[in-house]
Amino acid sequence: MCDLESKDYERKIYPNLTMEESKSFIVILEAYEEYEKHTDDDKLRGHISMAAVSRDYHKILMEKLEKLAGYLQDHVTCRTMSFVDMSPFSDRAIACRAGLGFIGKNTMLINESYGSKVFIGYILTDYDLSAIDYEPTIGCDTCDYCIKACPTGAIKRDHNVDCTRCLSYLTQHKGHIDPLMKIKMGRQIYGCDVCQRVCPYNKVKNKTLDPIIAPFPKYRSLLEISNKAFKNSYGKTASGWRGKKILQRNSVIALGNSGEKEALDILEDMINDPRVDIQEEVIDAILRLGLNEGIRLLGKMKDHEHHERLVIQIDKAIARLEMSKR
Repeated sequence: MCDLESKDYERKIYPNLTMEESKSFIVILEAYEEYEKHTDDDKLRGHISMAAVSRDYHKILMEKLEKLAGYLQDHVTCRTMSFVDMSPFSDRAIACRAGLGFIGKNTMLINESYGSKVFIGYILTDYDLSAIDYEPTIGCDTCDYCIKACPTGAIKRDHNVDCTRCLSYLTQHKGHIDPLMKIKMGRQIYGCDVCQRVCPYNKVKNKTLDPIIAPFPKYRSLLEISNKAFKNSYGKTASGWRGKKILQRNSVIALGNSGEKEALDILEDMINDPRVDIQEEVIDAILRLGLNEGIRLLGKMKDHEHHERLVIQIDKAIARLEMSKR
């Protein structure tokens, strides 16, 4: 299980531990659409998942859930609790049992009308709605497009996803990222849509939510953004919930994957960043670019560096670059 999910298994199974005498879940979906791919072939742009460039869906759904809960309480005596993502429950399993779709091989909820491009929200209440468990009438059958398309092989054939290899998870993860996974991240700044893009159920066109940020931002603009500007842009979307540093770390990783000489110019502006973990990623990105100019840049970085661990990493990176040029 990923560290972004609740590990309280008892609460996952028994809603009464969250609300005494709870009787029903009321589930809603909010559909969204993908944005067109950027066409100027600028390799110094990243990619943010289609689910995370508009107004934060947590707020969109929560507002609707609160209105629905208010309507319910105006007509019957009951208690309600509203949830979007952050809950002890499995939202996809609840939505599936409510008849809103089936769980695909990529573990996404897939709705027959809207595909998997949906956000899930739900209300837990002690009001008995005489609920009925629904059995899905559609499914993946023999389709395995998502399994084949996943860039890291995270999607398994037993309807499980290895989150330690899932790019969507890795772009939100604050800890160590395996070197091979960094390469697999490619241009990803936040999230990943690969398994959804290839899904036949996603051929449907849903409504487009107005974007707040660019789906394909330039790395430099994200690395130079102020705290205030971040709060007023990314901070209003789902991509901002882990903070500015995670997206900047991912931008540095993506620069290392770009293969572009111009990436060194952007990385040079980052060599004096006061955050040690960001500097570690800068060193690694310069190394992965594998360019002769990287040796000069690492030398410049070492001249002003006093952190012992970083100096050791710089020396190792320089040695590896010099070795590769022999």
